[in-house]
Amino acid sequence: MMSKNPLQESASSDALRLKALQSGFESRVEVNQRMLIDKMLARYSSDFVVCRELIQNSDDAKATSFHFEITCNDGSVSLSSEKDFHNKTITEIRAINNGLIFNETDWKRVAAIAEGNTNVESVGQFGVGFFSVFSFSEEPIITSGNEYMAFVWRDDNSLTTYRHQLPLEQQSKLTSIILKMRTKYILHMETNLDSDSIIDINESPSGKSPNKKRQKKSTTPITITNEIIPTINLAQLKAYFTKVLSFTKHINELIIKINQKVIFKVTKTRKPISSTKFNSQFKKNSIHDMLHLDSLVQTEQIFSIDHGPSITLNHISVDATLIIDENYHNHIRRILKKSLPPSVQIQLLYAPNNIVMTQLQSKSSKNDDLHMKILNSLIPLKFQNDEIYPSGLIFIGLGTHQTTGIGMHVYSHLIPTIERENLDLQDPYISKWNRELLLSVGQIARFIFNQLIVVNKQFDSTLASYSFQPSVPNNEIGSILVDGFFSSDKDLLVPVKRFPTDVNLSLIPSKQAYIANSKYIHSFLSLPLVPYELSIFI
Repeated sequence: MMSKNPLQESASSDALRLKALQSGFESRVEVNQRMLIDKMLARYSSDFVVCRELIQNSDDAKATSFHFEITCNDGSVSLSSEKDFHNKTITEIRAINNGLIFNETDWKRVAAIAEGNTNVESVGQFGVGFFSVFSFSEEPIITSGNEYMAFVWRDDNSLTTYRHQLPLEQQSKLTSIILKMRTKYILHMETNLDSDSIIDINESPSGKSPNKKRQKKSTTPITITNEIIPTINLAQLKAYFTKVLSFTKHINELIIKINQKVIFKVTKTRKPISSTKFNSQFKKNSIHDMLHLDSLVQTEQIFSIDHGPSITLNHISVDATLIIDENYHNHIRRILKKSLPPSVQIQLLYAPNNIVMTQLQSKSSKNDDLHMKILNSLIPLKFQNDEIYPSGLIFIGLGTHQTTGIGMHVYSHLIPTIERENLDLQDPYISKWNRELLLSVGQIARFIFNQLIVVNKQFDSTLASYSFQPSVPNNEIGSILVDGFFSSDKDLLVPVKRFPTDVNLSLIPSKQAYIANSKYIHSFLSLPLVPYELSIFI
C-alpha cells in the first residue's frame, strides 16, 4: 500500500482560516513605532530627502516661497559671510512656507503613518515622506497658523503628539517645521566645486556618454579621531534647491538662511511666448487612447540667483484629459487609495539653441563661478570633449536620479515606488499608466522636433537633444520614450547634403537619407548623405 503524500493532504487556505477564527488564540499585530521610523521611514538612499519632502509638501499646499533656515552654534564670533560658517555645528533647522495653513484634516494626517494626501492633484501619495524629518530631529515641532504640534517619544517607544495654541505674538499665516538636530552635523562650504559633482553626468551602457565621475555626497561624513560626523554641503544644497524649481507648481522662490542671514536665493519666473505653431497644431490621443492631449503651451522659464547670474530654458506644457475606463480606474484607486486627477499635465524642459551654442563656444574657457555652474547644471545636456550628451531627468514632483535618455527634463503625474526615486513598472495597473505617460512624452518630443528642425538651421544644437541614449538606472524608461517618438506615421525629416558640392543642407525624409561612417565619403559620393558631424546625433 502506497504511503500518502503529506503535501496532498494539506487543507485549503479557507478551511485553515475558518478553523483559526473559530477556535484559535487571538493576538493583535504590534507595531514598534520607534523601529519602524528609525529603520525604515527616516532612512532613504537619496540626498536631501528631508528637503525634498518638505518642499513637496509646501508646493502641494500652494506655497509660493520656501525658506530653509539653518542655525549654527557660532560661539561669540561675529560672522559676516557664508565662508565664516565653514565647519560650524548645526543646532537647528527650520523649514518655513507661506502655503495654506493646516486645517483639521492636515493635523490628523501628519500624525498618522501612511494616511497619504487624498487630494488627487498632490504629488504625495504614501503618507510616509514627512517622517524623513526624524533622520534630523528626535522630536520635531510643527507650527501652522494659530497652533502647533509637538512629537514626543514615550518610554515604551511609542510616538505621541501634543497640540496646542501658539502664543498670540507667534501666530502667523506661515507653516514651520522645527527640527532640533538629534546628532551633530557640520556645515561645510565649497567655493570651487567641480560641476560634475553638482549634477551627475550620466553614464550610458553604450559607452558613448562621457566618463562618469563619482558624485560627491551632499552629507559626506568626516572623521575626527574615532568620531564620524555628518556634514551638510552648502554648495550641494544650493544646487539641489535650484534643480527643485524646475517643475514646482506654485513655489517660485527658495531661500537659504544661516543664523537669520540670507545666504542664497533662487527664483523662477515664467515668460509667455507669443502664439506659434506649437500652440495651435497639437491635438491627439495617446497611443493606447488613455489620454487626450488637448493643448500645448510653450513658455520661457528664467532661473535667477539673487545678486548673480540667470539662465533661460524652454518649457512645454501639455494638458491631457483622462479617457480611461472605470474598471481600470477602480484598480488604481484600490492601490493608491485615491483617484487619478481628471486631467494631468505633461511638461518638458529643454535648452534653446542659443544656450547650446553658448555652451559649445565657451567649453574651452574655465568658469569658476559656482552660481553659474549651478545654473548650467539645469541644462539637460552635458558638454564634454567637443560632444553633446543628453542628460535629462525624470521629475516626480521634484527630481529623481532616473534619466530620460534624451536632452529634456520630464515631469508628469507618474506614479513612483515608495522612495519616489523610481517609476513603478512592476504592478500591472500602475505600469500601464506610467508607460502611457512615457509614450506620450515621446509623442510630444517628436512634435517639438518636427517644428524645430524646420525653423532652426543650427542642426547640431537642434539634434543634440534627440541623440537618444540608454536611460539609467532603468533602461526601459528611455526605450518607452523612443517608442513614443517613433510612433508617428509622418516622415522624420533629417538634414542632408544632396550632392558633394552643395553649400546648404536640405531636409528630406529619413527613409531617403544615408549615413556614412567616414567623413571622407561625402567628398565624392553623390547621395543624400547626413553630414558626418551630424551623424553622431542620429
